[in-house]
Amino acid sequence: MNPMEAAVWGLSGGGAAGLVGLSAAVVAAKYKFPWPSTEERWARLFVLAVGLAVGAVVAAAASQQMSGPWPAFIMGVGAPAMVQGLLARVEVTEAKPGDAAQKELEGGDKDVAGAA
Repeated sequence: MNPMEAAVWGLSGGGAAGLVGLSAAVVAAKYKFPWPSTEERWARLFVLAVGLAVGAVVAAAASQQMSGPWPAFIMGVGAPAMVQGLLARVEVTEAKPGDAAQKELEGGDKDVAGAA
């Protein structure tokens, strides 16, 4: 299977995963669309587009190891969840003045702990 064909099947799988996620959001919102504002709608479309792209890239990357469309589709379905799981523990916080992280960003702590 060539990379382009695998990417299309991965795109299909990523789309299927995104639609299942959207369906779950509609059910959780009591069968109403869960986006009241325009900004939230664009955010949800962005999340769907990222899932599609990740599914396509993963399937294209593994195209040489696949023998048909089913593995590419499955990789496309699983890729967004796998990446989300990998990033689940990544936390980005703002460094506040006086924090150890802020001091490290500014070139390290000039005082040596325990020095007299």
